[in-house]
Amino acid sequence: MKKFAILITSFLLVLQAAQAQTQKGDQNLGVSIGFYTNGGSYNYVNVSPGSFELTSTKSTGFSANPNYSYFIAKNLDIGASIGFGSETDNSNDHTVNAVSKLIYKSYSSSIYLRKYFLYNNKIGIRTGPYLGYQYTNSNAIYTPDNNQANYNTNSHYYHAGLNADFVYYPSHKIGLAVNLGDLSYYHSKYGNQQISSGTDGVSLELLNNNLMLSAFYVFD
Repeated sequence: MKKFAILITSFLLVLQAAQAQTQKGDQNLGVSIGFYTNGGSYNYVNVSPGSFELTSTKSTGFSANPNYSYFIAKNLDIGASIGFGSETDNSNDHTVNAVSKLIYKSYSSSIYLRKYFLYNNKIGIRTGPYLGYQYTNSNAIYTPDNNQANYNTNSHYYHAGLNADFVYYPSHKIGLAVNLGDLSYYHSKYGNQQISSGTDGVSLELLNNNLMLSAFYVFD
């Protein structure tokens, strides 16, 4: 009977600790790591000489975003993040054996508000609105066969939207998350030595080739 009482007491203490994960006054300190890869081959018709041409592309990239949030109420936190990312796009025109490369370096920041919907305070979804800014510098590098000059472009990207993550707490101090999707409105400005322009649009990104993983430490 005494062992049973100790077991029940231990269980209640663990349960109480688990419930402290997303309580008012709790804080999250973590980092999000993103990986991106995509590629393919494309056939197209070059109308002028009347021939078929083959082009293959491959893109790879990563990002790292330290972040901090504070729970202003139970299951409701407000936070901010900063980040750095890099991406390389390789394109090869097999018909003329011409290779080109685009290299992107980006710096970003965002603020957000998130609502947590958890089962047993362990697993569930968090979602909410956010505002973000991103600066990107891209360099286009061509081989001599392309007969094009290398150039540099700077972009400013402003966006606001709704983000959703799958979250899991393996312990009352450690949390894990996977981004499920993002719906946003964006405005961008970009320019190089030849042009300067801007665009507006709506973007929907779902979990596919872009994988964003997060880990965070919970404290109060």
